[in-house]
Formats: sequence, C-alpha cells, structure tokens
Amino acid sequence: MSQNWVRQIVLISTLACAALAQTPSTPASNDAVPEWDGYKVQQSIELGYRFSAVTGSDALYDTLLDQHQGPRVLEQSFTMRSPEHTGGLFDDLSLSSFGWGGDPQNVARARASKYGIYDFTALFRRDRNSFDYNLFANPLNPSDSIPTILVNSSPHTMDTTRRMYDFDLSILPRSKFTVRLGFSRNRSEGPSFSSFHEGTDVLLNQPWNFTSNEYRIGFDFKGLPSTTISYDQFVTADKNDTNYSLATFAAFPLPTGTPVEFGLPWNTLAGSPCPIPLVGSVANPVCNGYFSYSRTQRVRNTTPTEQLSINSNYFQRLNLMARASYSSGTSDSPYNESFDGLVLRTGERQFTFTGPISVRRVAVAAEFGATLKLTDHLSLNESFRFDNFRIPGEWNSTSTATAGTSLSLLSPLGPTTTTAVFISNFLGQKSYYNLAQLEFSTSKRFGAHLGYRFRHRHVFKAEPELRDPEAPFETFEGDSIDINEHGPVVGFWFRPSNNLKANVDVELSTADNFLTRISPRQRQNYRGRLTYKSGRWATLTGSANFWEARNGESDTNFKQHYRNAGFVVTLLPSERFNLDLAYNYTDALQDAYVCFNGTFFPAGTIVNGCPTFDPTNPGTVAANPNPNWIYSNYTSNTHYFSGIVSGSPAKRIRLALGYGLIHNDGDTTILNPLQPFGTLHSTYQQPLGSVSYSITKQVSLNAYWNYDQYRESSFIGPTLPRYFHDNRTVLSAKYEF
Repeated sequence: MSQNWVRQIVLISTLACAALAQTPSTPASNDAVPEWDGYKVQQSIELGYRFSAVTGSDALYDTLLDQHQGPRVLEQSFTMRSPEHTGGLFDDLSLSSFGWGGDPQNVARARASKYGIYDFTALFRRDRNSFDYNLFANPLNPSDSIPTILVNSSPHTMDTTRRMYDFDLSILPRSKFTVRLGFSRNRSEGPSFSSFHEGTDVLLNQPWNFTSNEYRIGFDFKGLPSTTISYDQFVTADKNDTNYSLATFAAFPLPTGTPVEFGLPWNTLAGSPCPIPLVGSVANPVCNGYFSYSRTQRVRNTTPTEQLSINSNYFQRLNLMARASYSSGTSDSPYNESFDGLVLRTGERQFTFTGPISVRRVAVAAEFGATLKLTDHLSLNESFRFDNFRIPGEWNSTSTATAGTSLSLLSPLGPTTTTAVFISNFLGQKSYYNLAQLEFSTSKRFGAHLGYRFRHRHVFKAEPELRDPEAPFETFEGDSIDINEHGPVVGFWFRPSNNLKANVDVELSTADNFLTRISPRQRQNYRGRLTYKSGRWATLTGSANFWEARNGESDTNFKQHYRNAGFVVTLLPSERFNLDLAYNYTDALQDAYVCFNGTFFPAGTIVNGCPTFDPTNPGTVAANPNPNWIYSNYTSNTHYFSGIVSGSPAKRIRLALGYGLIHNDGDTTILNPLQPFGTLHSTYQQPLGSVSYSITKQVSLNAYWNYDQYRESSFIGPTLPRYFHDNRTVLSAKYEF
C-alpha cells in the first residue's frame, strides 16, 4: 500500500466523527478551502437538543410528526476533493447524514470516486411509521348499544420501522465498456394490527415482517460514436413472513369460565355481535365469537428481469432510444388458516383452509422512441410502447368445516366435512401505446407541437375454476375486454421577452369500452405554466392543471375531475433580505351511482332501486346483497399556503419567520350517520421561526421553533378527539471547519 493511501486512511479515521453527513455545507466565508495532502477538505457538524410539548391526541401527533424531546445530531458533513485527480484510493469522497438521535427519519449517504476508475455510492434510510388515525377501519359503534364499547384507536394501527439500503458501483464509468453493480434491501418490521370478518369482525395481531432484496448487474458498451448499448439483469427476492393471530379487544367469560372474543363491532340493535351478547357480566354462548384464529402464509416471490436498451445520436438528424425487457416471477405460499368459535350464519364451530398456493407472472415490455429533425424548425417525434403480462395461479386447497350440535359456543363438535379442490385462475393484459408528434419552432420566441395518441388494451380475466390436477389442462374461460383509447395532443410555448415564458398543453381522449365502473371513457387534460423573472431579485411562477374524466353509462354516470392551480413568488431585493411565498388550490370531485345496504337512507336514496339487485332470485341476492341505490358524491377543496421571510438585521445574525397552512373543506355522501367528515373538514397550521448567531466564521448558535395545530371542524364521532397542538424548540450549535 502506498504512503499516499495510508495517509488517506489515517485522515478518514481521524475525522470519523464527521463520517456521516448531509449535503456539504457552504463555508462561512470566502476564505480558501483548507487543504490536506492535496485534498480540499470541508466538514461541519450540528448538535442540538429538541424540546417538545404536545397537547391533545398523542396518537395523531405521532402519525403526522412523531418528533419528541431529546438530544439530536441534526446534520453532519465531510468532503475530500482532489481537483487535479491525484488521489490514491479516491479523488472525491463525501459522507453525509441527518436525523440521528431519535427522529423518525434518518438518512446517511456516502460517495467515493476515482476519476475514470470507479464511482461508488451508498445510501441508508430509516423510516419509523407510527400510524393511528382512529377513524380508519373504525366500526363506529353507537352509544345506544348495550353495552356501549367504543373503538378509540384504528383497528389497523401500526408502528413499523423500514430500513432501506442502496449500494451502486460503476467500474470504468468513462471508458467504452462499463460494468455496473448494485444491491438494494428493504426491510420492514414492527407491530401492527388488522381485522377479519367471519361471523363478527375481530382484531388481529399482524406482526409486520417483510424483506425485499434486489441484485443488479449491468454493462454499457460505447463502441460507436454517440451511442450506448446497455444490458441489465435484475433479480428481486421478496420474503413476507407477516402472520395473523387473534388479538384481545372485547373478551368475556362464558358460563364455563372460558374467555371468548366478541370482536370490534358492537351494535346490539343491529344484532352485532348478537342481540344480547352479555347476560350480566357473562358472555352469551348463542353469539358470534372466537376462541382462536390464526393465518400463516410465508409468501416467497422471486422475479428475475433482463433488459436491453440503446440510446444513440449517431445520425446527424436522428435520435433513437429503444428498450426491451423480459421477466418471469414466481410466488409461492404454504397457506394455513384455522378458526375456532361460532359463526351463527353458517353454524360452523371450526374451519381450516390449507394447501400450497403458486402464482407465476410473465411480463414482456418494449418501447421505442425517435426524434427526426426534418428541418431546422420542424421535428417529428415517435413514441411506441408494448406491454404484455399474464398471471396464472393455482391453489391446491383442502378445507374442513365442523358444525356444532347446536347454535352455541358451548355445543359439542359435530361431524367434520373435508373438501379438497384444485383451483386455477388467470389474468392477462396486452397493450399497445403510440404517440406521434410534430414539433415546430420558428425562433426562440415561439414553438408548438401537434400529435395524436392511441392505446389499445386487451384484458382477459378468468374466474377461479375447479380442476382435476391429474386431468389434461383445459383452456381458461372468462371475460375478454378490448379497449381502444385515442385523442389529440396539442401544445405551444412562447417567450415574448427574455423575462417571460409561458406554455400551454391540451390532451383529449375517448375510449370505446371500459374496464371497471369508474374507468373513464372521456378524458381531458389542460396544463399551463407561466414564469416571470425580473433581473436577479424577483421570480414569479404560476401553474394550472385541470383533469376531467367521464363515463356516462346509465348505471354509473361516473364523473371525476382534479383541478390544481397555484403560484410561487421569490423576492431577493438584497443579500440581507428574501421573501418566499407559495399558494396552491386543489379541487377534486368523484361522483357515481352506488348500491348499498343499511337502515339509514340519505336524501336521494332509491330503496330497492339497485339495477343489479333482484329479490326474486336468491342467487342474485347472494351475489349483490346491496339493494339501495344512490348517486354518491365526493368533493374536496384544499388550500395550501406557505410563506417565509428571512434576513440579516446585523452582520452576525440571521432571522427567519414563516407560516404554513393546509385547509380542507369538502363533502361526501354519508351512509352512516355516525361517520364524521374527518380530514375532509380539517385545518393544519404550522407557524415557525429561527434565529442564528455566528460567534466566529466557523461556529454558530441556532434556535428553531415550530408550532403545529391540527383541527377537524365536523363532529368527533364515537371515538377519541383527533385535535392536537405542539411546541417544538431546537437549540443547536454548528461547527464548520
């Protein structure tokens, strides 16, 4: 090992305290960057302490912010750069991180490169997700149920941690032949909950346990001028060991003393879990209930993918891009499910489902793009994409069903029926997409493009079929749907002056068929953007995006739109003062006819009016138990505003003051009178402030203050309030050297 390499290793070890950093910090002055053994070296570290006080819902605060009190390493940076590329192990090295010490998000980055030899990057991210918005999946138990049992947290709450690792190495990046290697890992684990419906809805433990690994290798060949041919191989291996077991929510003892779980919904007037679940403090045995439930799946997915691509500007007036890929993934699961309790509807006391599940996904994709410059002012662009995937699956299922001798949790077990079936299903789609455009530009002041877009989709869906595994394979039977979408694409831009630029784009399309009830048959998209700059001190940008969709089928009458508009203003009148303002407005709508069941009939309900409900046909009733019909609506209007003003009233002092606001106001069809509007009627305010004092050119003291307030203006509903506000203050010291 050369002496130069030894010195570099010694330097890195000496500066290990800054080995994880965010983005490189800008030096506090214009002094020359310090050098060491031919390297320009920059470092910074910011240490602080966060004070946090929360009033109101801790659960929602953790869902949205989860920033608590304690010491923090706010930011670190370390860079070494050899301007003349004379380094030994590396010419450039950067290490960065932020969020260490207890924050829910942590990031660490590392990059090292040797000019012309290699380029290496590493990225680590950790995200802690504490989710408990208590309206999510909440049964909204009424207060007149006997007894009254409220669900005060989300039945699907979770507290998981995801760790993501990414490593990429490029060997000989500037040569005619380059090798690329990569590895990514996504690991997610932690406690979470779910629910299951059979007889009653019970709370389930769902300890999250998911791992995904991706391995990458690629080669770039640049033997032809202005042309790169690349081959890539990806292998993704997923492992899901998330299992389910019965959790305790509302357990009561039977007359025998054995505890039974009655589940989440408590609406005794509607018979849930039964009309009289308790006799005194003892559980009624003639009631839907669970002694135990478990489900294990151990899903394993493996997906290898090959990809070949080419990018070329070899021809003077022609740019080409082409890519083709093939993947063949498999998914396997030794499924096991068991239940012990009572389902009043079927009289079952126990049931099991077992048997291996196997699914395969084969996908082929190809795309091609070309730009031909016909004249100095006219170009032809062509984009084509082909996708074809098919997903056959099979389940060699064995099920058992054990009835009780009577409809009681205390009844002895009756005979067991065992059923073995071999189930197969299939889903496939083939699509073609093409966009051809002419682009015209007379000068740097004006340009336009005109094109036509076409997409064809062929979808085949087979319902699960019972097969004899020993018999020859038979062709799947199912639904085949063909959809053709097409429409013009138009746009133009103009620059009347060097300070002003505007562009407008319009896309229209119609379809001759649809895949789902809310698949649009007509779509329009209008986009515009305006940018104005006044020298170096002022910039104004405004944009608008309007998206409209319709499906006028008589039993759907689906309408949807998404309209978004806003502006951003930046003012820099001097080096000591700047102002940033931003505003955005979003209007979302989705309306359609829906069928529903229940005893609450909102205005506009047609009782027993659902077109697919036929009370004279039991088979149809079983397929669609929702007799009532209503034209359901959903609207959401969101205002977003942020503003921050910062300046330096004195040479060593930097101040900032800002305010953020998100206000939602909308409406939706309510099918349950206990359902509050939740986030649809909410306001989230975030004022903030900061002050920084530079003691020296390298050392500064900082204070950051944040206030958050979340409030819903509709009634709370049968659960805990979701209001909170907090004060967060961080005191820190930053050292740049």
